[in-house]
Amino acid sequence: MGTLIGIGNTVPQFPYENLWYGIRINLKNGGHSVSDGKLERVGNLDLHRSLPIQKRIRRYMANADGSVKYWLGANDSTLKEGGGAARLNALDGIVQLYKPDYYRRIEFDGDYMLVAISEVALPGFIHMKERSRSPWLATCNRTTNLPTCASFLQWNADGSLKRDANGLLVFTDNAAEYRGGNNQTAYDGTYRSMLGMPMSSASANMNTFRTRCRSLSDNCHFGGWRFREEMSWLMAIEFGDLDSQAAFTSEKTADGFAQGGLGNGTFVNGGEWSAYNGYYPFIPCGVTAKLGNNTGVVEYTIKNWKDGADKVVKVASYRGWEAPQQYMWEHNDDVRVWYSKPSDGGDGLIFLCNDPAKFANPKNDRLRELEGYEELGAIPTTSGYISAMGYANGWTFPNSITGGASNKYYCDYWWRSTVATDDNNEEGWRQLLSAAGAVYAEHSGVRCAATSDRCAYTVAYCGFPLCLEFAASEGI
Repeated sequence: MGTLIGIGNTVPQFPYENLWYGIRINLKNGGHSVSDGKLERVGNLDLHRSLPIQKRIRRYMANADGSVKYWLGANDSTLKEGGGAARLNALDGIVQLYKPDYYRRIEFDGDYMLVAISEVALPGFIHMKERSRSPWLATCNRTTNLPTCASFLQWNADGSLKRDANGLLVFTDNAAEYRGGNNQTAYDGTYRSMLGMPMSSASANMNTFRTRCRSLSDNCHFGGWRFREEMSWLMAIEFGDLDSQAAFTSEKTADGFAQGGLGNGTFVNGGEWSAYNGYYPFIPCGVTAKLGNNTGVVEYTIKNWKDGADKVVKVASYRGWEAPQQYMWEHNDDVRVWYSKPSDGGDGLIFLCNDPAKFANPKNDRLRELEGYEELGAIPTTSGYISAMGYANGWTFPNSITGGASNKYYCDYWWRSTVATDDNNEEGWRQLLSAAGAVYAEHSGVRCAATSDRCAYTVAYCGFPLCLEFAASEGI
């Protein structure tokens, strides 16, 4: 495994220590952060302060092949980098969030786990390729069915959202061509309007959306799990916390390190959401545009949420990634899970596909055949809070819920609704949904996952990320 580290009970020793930074996780500590001793910042501490890899994450306007049309303003995505107005409303291309390539090493040694990252190739480090996904959930052109990521909001000179005399949002002229939700035209001009919202999977299942992606470009897909896996560790290294729902703060520690998390400001009561619009989207795409690539939280007012009263939610963005948790469930086409019935071992396994051309639903949910998807390892077979990670082929994945809780270990939930028996037909392939709906309070951090549903499952509160592949990028 190279010459990297002997972790043991001491700070990692490494001949190139100035070239990497990361976190050392005490696997026996039940906490979740640096402050409670669960994590320790290791490597070059100045890199923990400057965060060179995280600072290269940024929004841009993409062509259909993923190439950059222009970069968006670092501090305001409604502007182009260098000045001038950006057109986020699908007229100039597809809004994307770029994650740079870098090098990563994950190592287990006794009671410790190390996650180390570097901008340069080092012994034992794996090259993580460039990736790109929509900074918020996708929608489709309602005439051509081609997918895109766009924002149709308009803004006042003071940076506030433009609204009419009734407090309803004012959208760009072409917003109706990309109506979100389930394309409910009857909601136009009302507080329930789906204009400017992401498309719900009630409007297109995974097979349909996959076909639409491929109609746009061979590089277009919704295999967003790998992007999320990487970003979850970049967040943990930056914040010094495994709990992505820790309270947000822009204040640094006394040592100059970031701290906290993204909070849980998008939580809503499920019954109220159902009465409001039937669990369809309620936060318009791009509401954090004025944050640019910065991490922060913005307040958004939902008109007439309940009994004529408005509701304010706090929408977080991590380095341009808007609402990465606790809003709508996200479909992922690059990962599948398999659960066996007890007579076949009763195990659960996670499978990953790195080739978008091979993304597919299983032809038979109960036949363990799915070309292009390779087994990574065991996953929890019952529901509970994630307490440990497995590691294989360069990727981490939840593999235990033993001892987990909302304030311990990874603080995120793993859902499995019905455990297979030998005669209930619950064994077989399932999709993995990430991010969680807004009705979940402490369950719904960046690593949470639901594995209860077949791949054909669609519902109002699920949406799609739109990813663009960099075919020439090296790495995994």
